[in-house]
Amino acid sequence: MDIEEALKWTDDRVFAKTGKHLDSLQMAILEGVWQRETYEKIGDDRHCSKHHVRKEASELWQMLSNVLEENVKKSNVKSILENGRYSHISNVHTGNGDINVCHEQCPYPKAGKKRSTPNPDKVKTEKRHDLREVPKRDRLYNRIQELNTLKQWILEEKNPIVTIIGLSGIGKTALAVELVTQIKDNFDRLLWRNCSNTPSLESLKTDLIQFLSPQTETKSASLMDCLRSHRCLIILDDFQELFTSGELAGTYRPDCQDYSKFLKQIATTPHQSCLLILSWEKPIEIATLEGIKSPCRTLKIDGLGESAKEILSEMELTDEDRWLELIQLYNGNPLWLNIAANTIQELFDGSVADFLSGETVFLGDLEIILQEHYQRLSQIEKQALCWLACQETAGDISAHPPDLPLSESDLLKAVQSLLKRGLIEKVKGKGRSRFTLQPAIQQYVKNQF
Repeated sequence: MDIEEALKWTDDRVFAKTGKHLDSLQMAILEGVWQRETYEKIGDDRHCSKHHVRKEASELWQMLSNVLEENVKKSNVKSILENGRYSHISNVHTGNGDINVCHEQCPYPKAGKKRSTPNPDKVKTEKRHDLREVPKRDRLYNRIQELNTLKQWILEEKNPIVTIIGLSGIGKTALAVELVTQIKDNFDRLLWRNCSNTPSLESLKTDLIQFLSPQTETKSASLMDCLRSHRCLIILDDFQELFTSGELAGTYRPDCQDYSKFLKQIATTPHQSCLLILSWEKPIEIATLEGIKSPCRTLKIDGLGESAKEILSEMELTDEDRWLELIQLYNGNPLWLNIAANTIQELFDGSVADFLSGETVFLGDLEIILQEHYQRLSQIEKQALCWLACQETAGDISAHPPDLPLSESDLLKAVQSLLKRGLIEKVKGKGRSRFTLQPAIQQYVKNQF
C-alpha cells in the first residue's frame, strides 16, 4: 500500500467517526512519519517549529487511537494503517441489530466491543474561506522570522487577537497574505475584510455572522457563538481607517467607538478563533491587554536591513558600496526604497552615489505618502515631531526642553503616541531613553517649516 492509499483510508475513518477530515498538517505528519522523517524535518517543510509539530502529532495519535480503537503511536502508526487497509470488514444484519464480522488479521474493532457508528446528526464541518478582499499579492522580502512568530501566536498559543503594525509600505499586508496562505487549512472559516470603507460595527458583525454561521444553524446566533462553534480567522486590514485624524494614536472616530468594546470582548471571552488586525497604529485597548500571559500580541514590522539590497539589485542601481547608506536613509522600507530607486533611475541614471551627493534627502513621490501620516497627527504630536526633527542628536525628554511650547504632560503623551504610530524610534544610551526620527521622516518634517 502506498502513502496516498493510507492517507485516504485513514481520512475516511476519521470523518466517519468525527465528522471532520484530517487537516493539511495532520496529513503532512502522517506522510512524514510514514517516510521515517523527523518532526523537525516535517516542521521545516511546513514552515513551523518542531515543538508545534510534536504537539500536533501527539493530539493526532490520541485521536487516531480513539477512532481506530488501537494504541496509535509514532512507532506503530504505519503498521496499524497497513494492517487496517488490508483487513476485510463486513456487517451482518441480525434480528439483534448490526454486528461486525472481522477476519482474524483485522486489528479493530476489538473483539467483544461494539463498533461505534457516526452520529447521523453530526453535520460535516465544511471549510468556508472568503478571500475576495485580499489585495493583490506583493513581493514578500525575508520575513521568515516574522512568519514563524505569527504562526506561533496564532496556531500554538491560540491568542484571540494578533495585531500587525507598521508604516505604510513596510510590508504588513504582504506578510499577512503569505501567513494566510500557509495557515488557512487550520481554520474552518476564514474571512478578509478591509476597513477602508469605515464599516459600522453593526454592519461588520452582521456580515461576519452571515458568513461564519452555516445555513443549518439558527439565524439568531451571535458572533461569539460563531467564534466558539468554529475555528475562525478574521483579518481586518487598514484598521487605522477607523481612527480619527487630529487626535492621539488609536482614537476612534465618533461612529466607530463601539469597536473598542468589541475588541475587549473578543480578547476576554472564551472561544477558539483569532482576529488578525493590520494597522498603521496600535488600538489603545490592545496596548492595555498585552503582556506575557495576556490574550493579545502585537508585531511591529521594521525595515528589511541588508536584505533590502535585493530591491536595489532588481532596480539595477550602481555604486553597490553605497547601497547600505541608501537603505538606512529610507529605513529599509520596501515601498520607500522602490520609490527612491525609480527616482535614481530617472534623474541619476541609476547612480546611488550621485543621488546621495545632495545636501538634503530628496523625497519626491514619497512626500505624498508621508503627508498621509502627518495629516493624522494631533497638534501636540506635530509640535513634538518638529522639536525632535531639529535636534542634532536623539532628543532627551527626561528634562523638559525650555524652548518647547508644550507642557511636560503633553510632551509625554505626544511621544508615546508617535511611538504607537512608528514615526519615531527609541534609542538607548547612558541608561536613559532618547528619541529620534528616521531620516526621510525628519526631512519631511523640516520641509513643513
